Amino acid sequence: MSKERRWLGGILSFFIFAGILTTPTSIQAEDNVSTINIDTTSVVNSDFLGIGAEYDPFHFMPESVEAGFNEHWWEMEKRRLAKVKPNLVRVWYQIDWMEPANDNNDPNIIDWSGMQTESVKMQAVYRVLDYLKAQDIDVILVAGWKMNADVRNWLGFSGLQKPETSAPTDLNEWAEWVSATLQQLIVNKGYDNIKYVMSYNEPNLGDFETPASINQKEYYEDMYRAIHNRLVTDGIRSEVKLLGPDESSGLDWMQHAVQNMNDILDIYEGHAYGKEYDTMDSWTTERLALVEPTGKPLMTTEFAAPGDKTTYQNAVELADLMVSGMRSGNSGMLMWRLADQFLVDPLNFLDSSAYGTWPWLPDSAVPRYTYYTFSLFTRFGGAHSQVLLTETDDPDLHVTSLKRLDGEYSVFVVNKSLHSSKSVSIDFSNHVGKTFRRHLFSDAITPTASATIIPSDTLWNSVATSFNDASIPANSVAVYTSVPEPVQIEIAPDEVSAAPGASITFEGNAYGAATGIEWSVAGGPTYGVIDNQGVYTAPAIVPSMPEALVKAKINGEQDFAVIRFQVTGASALGDDGSIKLNWSPSMGASGYNVKRSQTRGGPYSTIAGQVSATEYIDAGLANGQTYYYVVSAVSSTGEGADSKEVSAMPTSNAMEDDFNDNQIDSAKWSVINRGLRSSLPTQIVASEANGVLTFNGSTGINYWSGKAVESVLPFHASATEPLTVQVDRISLSGTGTGQRSGLWLYVSGSEYLRFSQNKDTGVWAYNLNGGSDTLVLADNNLGNHEMKLVHDGSYVHIYIDDIQYKSVPVAWSSNMKVVLSAEARADGDSIQVVYDNLSVSSGSP
Repeated sequence: MSKERRWLGGILSFFIFAGILTTPTSIQAEDNVSTINIDTTSVVNSDFLGIGAEYDPFHFMPESVEAGFNEHWWEMEKRRLAKVKPNLVRVWYQIDWMEPANDNNDPNIIDWSGMQTESVKMQAVYRVLDYLKAQDIDVILVAGWKMNADVRNWLGFSGLQKPETSAPTDLNEWAEWVSATLQQLIVNKGYDNIKYVMSYNEPNLGDFETPASINQKEYYEDMYRAIHNRLVTDGIRSEVKLLGPDESSGLDWMQHAVQNMNDILDIYEGHAYGKEYDTMDSWTTERLALVEPTGKPLMTTEFAAPGDKTTYQNAVELADLMVSGMRSGNSGMLMWRLADQFLVDPLNFLDSSAYGTWPWLPDSAVPRYTYYTFSLFTRFGGAHSQVLLTETDDPDLHVTSLKRLDGEYSVFVVNKSLHSSKSVSIDFSNHVGKTFRRHLFSDAITPTASATIIPSDTLWNSVATSFNDASIPANSVAVYTSVPEPVQIEIAPDEVSAAPGASITFEGNAYGAATGIEWSVAGGPTYGVIDNQGVYTAPAIVPSMPEALVKAKINGEQDFAVIRFQVTGASALGDDGSIKLNWSPSMGASGYNVKRSQTRGGPYSTIAGQVSATEYIDAGLANGQTYYYVVSAVSSTGEGADSKEVSAMPTSNAMEDDFNDNQIDSAKWSVINRGLRSSLPTQIVASEANGVLTFNGSTGINYWSGKAVESVLPFHASATEPLTVQVDRISLSGTGTGQRSGLWLYVSGSEYLRFSQNKDTGVWAYNLNGGSDTLVLADNNLGNHEMKLVHDGSYVHIYIDDIQYKSVPVAWSSNMKVVLSAEARADGDSIQVVYDNLSVSSGSP
């Protein structure tokens, strides 16, 4: 010890002995410490069913396999399920998987020979349910959602504009199928973790379509009554609890259910989108006012945090919603969705709108920020916990706590202050005698493919009734729990691209266990080899699954790193007569082959070989023609797999239209059906006359359908060449429940920004990538305004009448179409929108 330190220690000892020194903790306790009080004797909810998510059994259905899902990705998903431990999951289940054709035309008798219990899709269902049962995860089965063409032929209403959302025409046949499903899954297959059943989704928003002559609330009630009666008859009603009415922004449906379905419903539930901390509380409170007199629970079976789902802030807001719901008496909360998945027939698309806590694994194994806050609540919460009365004297802190079935405690704290860290004293009303650890989600978190539950960073041993935390960072989430540290391994590097024969050294950092990692490769030497020091060698030939999983194992737990044998991160950006390609480097590559086609999916011709850089400019191209590219890595050992296909169209990055041609210019615009929530046809018509573009007509669709014009050519933006799009929105009018006029930058169904004026709410707002609408300006003047978007490569800046109101970070900057739209909310709503003087330009705004 240095002389200076010995001297300081002596002075401190003197002051402490003399009673002069006051510790920093004592000063903060008097002046700056916020108090969190937990009353262990006051229970807000005696049976909190837990935190969970939508998780559907599509993994090994043909559509998912064709889109790239395989056994490697299933291994990763299983490990994440085991780590996250959602308390319950909501599982989509379609009738065509087991009964695509009527079993016997007699709804009173189940003909098992007519049930396809061993179909490919049922086998996929069993694999997922097997693992959920092994992990002791409760299941809410959504018995019936979408109808494919086979089922519609015998059980769907004809003439609907969106036939896959048809309600069943024969409610007794439907009830027979629900009963057969539960008998097969619970009785025959033994999935006793299926504890809850519901039928259909969001019936008030167009997912339970009937002819106009049918009262939908009453028909929904009749369907549930038929299901209840059939389950009673077949002796299986006691095995499950029935949930309903699954409304979304449909309080009248909840009221109808309480008044008319209380004898058959066990749990009331609905969906809460577009909510923040206070409005989540309001959503719960107004529904509990209806439900509490019944003595039955209320659940939220779908919710999501507002804003861009890929951001750190979205993860903080997600935690805030879970705290709000737990505090206000919600008996369970399930977010949409646990992971991005490929939706099967009749939808057939990748649900990649970033609601999942991790993306579609064939594209990326790195989870989103929401994974880290969601997993803190699921891992350290627990099904059938007691939510305890928890209060604080600091309005910046949002708090709740629970006592689990195993007797462990968890305290959840969100510091909503954007600038101030907080010192807190956490006080229990009675002796707890537990060791607590803090798991902190802060802006120091970097997502990795290892997807670890955030390890603890602070420990308080043998807490009697209170402990102090000197610093909860601003805008963070802290979980204090007596649950033991999970055993996990953080692997670096976590996800890489590798050329054939590449050598990569891996390191593992273990949590909750001693060191001594065992290394291996999933699938054996076909996918490469690794030694005891973590040195991996990629195979010389690309195997059937174009990636390898490196496994690190300790104390029976294992985690994975991903090596992709194809180039990753490929992108294409069109310019005037050229396209610029970029991609991420592959380890061990000596160069790259660039291949091109004028047809989606190839065949491709190599246009540049052994490119040493990770970019290439393909020049001399025709504007207005789409070109498709793949890139492969080359090493002395051989050539790797092609990257995922990317495409772009060369364009001059400029367009003008004063709409004086008296007809829509087909060289500039495509007329399309597009609304924020539906792209089904409407009676809204787009026309050009008298020097303006007009949308006029009505919709027959629930919910937010519309007509639009979309630019034929795409555009791009960068910091050096920002893109400016502006238009005069002359007027917005209409009758009914809601109308909106929109200016979009559109890349895909999950990558866009729609800037709109909303007549129904009296505001200007933007919607990013399909999330919730975000306020730009409160203004109900529906007359002439200039709408303008400026994309600088990283942000879209939003202007009204040449005044900037918002800057929105975006992850896309190329292949953007410009869209002008007119959208109406519900069946029968009319709308008229008039636009003029559209301008698209590149350069300074």
